[in-house]
Amino acid sequence: MKHAILSTLATTLLIGASLPALAQGKPEKTDVHIAAASVGVTYLPLLIAESKGYFKDEGLNVTIAAFSGGSKALEALVGGSTDVVAGAYSNTITMAMKGQKLVTFAAQVNCPAWVFGIAKKDEATITSAKDLKGKRIGVSTPGSSTHMAVNYIVHKAGLKPSDVSVIGVGQAAGAVAAIRAGQIDALIVNDPVATILVSGGDMKPMAEMRTEEGNRKVFGSDYPESSLYSTKAFVDANPNTVQAVTNAIVHAEKWIASATAKEVTDAVPSKYLVDDKALYQTAFENSRRCISKTGVLSDQGAQTVRNVLAAFNPEIGTAPIDLKGTYDNHFALNADKKFSQQAAGKGQ
Repeated sequence: MKHAILSTLATTLLIGASLPALAQGKPEKTDVHIAAASVGVTYLPLLIAESKGYFKDEGLNVTIAAFSGGSKALEALVGGSTDVVAGAYSNTITMAMKGQKLVTFAAQVNCPAWVFGIAKKDEATITSAKDLKGKRIGVSTPGSSTHMAVNYIVHKAGLKPSDVSVIGVGQAAGAVAAIRAGQIDALIVNDPVATILVSGGDMKPMAEMRTEEGNRKVFGSDYPESSLYSTKAFVDANPNTVQAVTNAIVHAEKWIASATAKEVTDAVPSKYLVDDKALYQTAFENSRRCISKTGVLSDQGAQTVRNVLAAFNPEIGTAPIDLKGTYDNHFALNADKKFSQQAAGKGQ
């Protein structure tokens, strides 16, 4: 009897020890609105979490509103019409400089997977970034993360942001139409549009931000971009809701990591797909290495983003920004532990 009691007690203690990593209260807010800066490949965790029902698994009713770029999605958050933004981590830094506290709680990528390319009609005259002076460059929206990247690219070439004309063209059909119609001379865009334009001969890559080498050449190291963030007030008031959203995103990332390109493409809602599924599969493979597997934003990545922003905006370099306060990894770490434990349990 004594051994049985001790055995039961030991089992109870073991179960109790594992509960903190998995225990989670009910979401404070079950209806959650997410403003997405893009629905490209670097936003796949969000799209897959929706299509595979991972948000519902976490007790959430999520509504996703797609915007033409990060600055518009950010406006929705600041204006109070959305709860969360799926957009660029860099926004949390630029807003911190203005005294507004935003917090990234789940990274969707480790690198931005952008391609910066030259329109076919300009290939002969634009052979390096210094030739961009006076040219029209397409970004998702002015003030977005793609705009910031363009600023950095021209800065490294010895130009000022004012030396080029920036035009908002979105990251989907508008971007394709703008470059094919000759409305812009260069474009920064993510997949699947990047693959569509490069494979079709409409755009010649000048800078590649999908590979480790490409990110090192442009930024010095991988540059985390697409993430989920909200106001610090919302995160502090709704920790269970934020954890539930993060769980769904990390669950999707784990699934993507083990899925085939076809399985991923089949799981993407048709409204976010290009007409050619085979092309989308290729686009996914081109950007696959950038998709996060844990939702965690690295300290090095955060510092790289600040360094890039500070290069053309000295105020960011000198402002008393609490960089650690712009992201909170504990939600992603909890989610990663939860699904790692579940995977280990299934393997037993």
